[in-house]
Amino acid sequence: MPMRADDWFAVLPDSAAADVAVTGLVRSPGVVVVLRHPSGRPCLIGVFTAPAPVCVTLGPIQVAVIGHSPVTATDLERRAARLTRHGTAEDVVAGLPGSFHLVTVIDGAPRVRGDAAGLRRVFHARLGGVMVAADRADVLAAWCGAEVNRDRLVARMLTFVPPALSGSMWTGVHAVEPGQAVRLSRDGSVRATRWWQPPEPELGLGQGAPLLGQALADAVACRVREGLTVAADLSGGLDSTPLCFLAQTALRERATQPTRSGCGGRLITVRSGARDLAHDDERWARQAAALLDGEHLVLAPGELPDRYARVAEPITGLDEPLGVLSTVASDLTVAARLAAHGASVHLTGHGGDEVTLPPPCYLHDLAGQHPLAWWPHLRERRAKSRWPLAAGLAALAERRSYPSWLARQADRLTAPYPPPHRPDLGWEWPSRLPSWTHPDAAATAARLFREAAAHAEPLAGARAQHLTLAAIRDSAADLRLAQRLTARYGAAMHTPYLDTPVIDACLAIRVDHRARPGAYKPLTVAAMTGRVPPQCLSRTTKGEFSAAFFDGLRRHRDQLLALAEDSRLAALGLADPAALRRAVLRTPTTDDPGDELERFIAMENWLRALPPPPRTRPAQEGPDR
Repeated sequence: MPMRADDWFAVLPDSAAADVAVTGLVRSPGVVVVLRHPSGRPCLIGVFTAPAPVCVTLGPIQVAVIGHSPVTATDLERRAARLTRHGTAEDVVAGLPGSFHLVTVIDGAPRVRGDAAGLRRVFHARLGGVMVAADRADVLAAWCGAEVNRDRLVARMLTFVPPALSGSMWTGVHAVEPGQAVRLSRDGSVRATRWWQPPEPELGLGQGAPLLGQALADAVACRVREGLTVAADLSGGLDSTPLCFLAQTALRERATQPTRSGCGGRLITVRSGARDLAHDDERWARQAAALLDGEHLVLAPGELPDRYARVAEPITGLDEPLGVLSTVASDLTVAARLAAHGASVHLTGHGGDEVTLPPPCYLHDLAGQHPLAWWPHLRERRAKSRWPLAAGLAALAERRSYPSWLARQADRLTAPYPPPHRPDLGWEWPSRLPSWTHPDAAATAARLFREAAAHAEPLAGARAQHLTLAAIRDSAADLRLAQRLTARYGAAMHTPYLDTPVIDACLAIRVDHRARPGAYKPLTVAAMTGRVPPQCLSRTTKGEFSAAFFDGLRRHRDQLLALAEDSRLAALGLADPAALRRAVLRTPTTDDPGDELERFIAMENWLRALPPPPRTRPAQEGPDR
């Protein structure tokens, strides 16, 4: 099937300079002007396919919701009236489920924001003397002729990129931190303000679980439209399975609404078979499928491309490296297969672990917040990870601030990963550089950590909340690109777990209630009780895919070698050519699941896909988010 063009949008201030700067862009094929300033100059332009933006104009106020939500033009007009009564921009979308950008314009001054996760990003850059905002950094970079930022390339070599080191890949193109909005002024300036803060984890499971259940049900329902064929992953796990039942409920409710003439749409579930005979996904997926309406598509082993297939083929149109590149050929094939069955939306459980399970450092918070509840949690963790008691207590006693902890990581970037039996309750996951890193690039990475530590602030006061948000952003960085790519080829990937209201519901629950000794995903089970059959919530295992990793590496090592030959990373002085070849030829162990290979193929593919040969220079500006 032909590829669909990528969507993008840009927001412009009401100024003659901006009008001149985008004159040629507005006339480009496929570009439409969605909103105009009172002066008649373009305000919101872009390429939009489905869903189209929902826009209203109410006197001097203009509002646009871009993305997936249940809002209609009539509803949005009623909501926009709140701004005429001295409300705030966020009042316009208060309580609105979904994943979307919000653009509000009052008296010619546009304000634009994305979401809390980072799936809906906002960037800004100077164009023709004024600041322009957009949802894609590569679009702004092309307009401005921006150069690739060498420091950002080095940061992307890390196995985990701290939020303090994340940002746009281009010099002069600035990333707006998730949870912040930017306002563009006629004089060319830009001002960032915060519209979202993570909630304090104060609710018990009994209070918070129903709120999560409703938030997730709303997130799924807003993607189910009249007559729409909806696809959903059905691995049998506790992330994807609830989405299937929530989609079924939403489709049944639509079918019973009298104004919809009984047209409720259709559900397709999709599952990929595993070569590993010990894999128990099939058992649980079959059990759930027997209780679900619709068609159940099972893709047998061999029907989908292996992991690492076609990774040497450059993928154009990405504004940053795609960290899950090794599975993209399979994802695109699934998108095309689902589209052939009539689906345009593909619900996935990605993000479920990040929002419902607290990271191990929650033990560090729990010791101070709820000491009476702390010991059973520590005892279970010690039993699972074989922590020596003295080492566990020492990790709990460590009290470094986030800036101090971040600065200390600068000296550990080339050290081995902490062994499983060694407690690691730090603010973030360990950040390590690949073995193929050039010494000069390693020195740059250490400098970036020390510079960031001088001004870094945690995303939340408690370690577990901070790391949960950092993990959400890290996951969203890949998923926003995966959604764009799958939309090109067919059914777009959707991640309801990363909608802002769902994140709010999860983070508002106490960390010791998100984890419970002897229970698997207690928050998910409690939230879905009454919405999902109980037998489908009793699973206590999770699928393991190392067999697919090793099979794919064995079959497609030629793809990695093709990328290593004439490496762009080596040409830029970021990778040591001999060490890179050794890393590609080496087969990782089960304790080293190939993170350095993932970083290599992601960055190498991205550099090769850039339209002109990439030019780099050290960043002249402070780090942005």
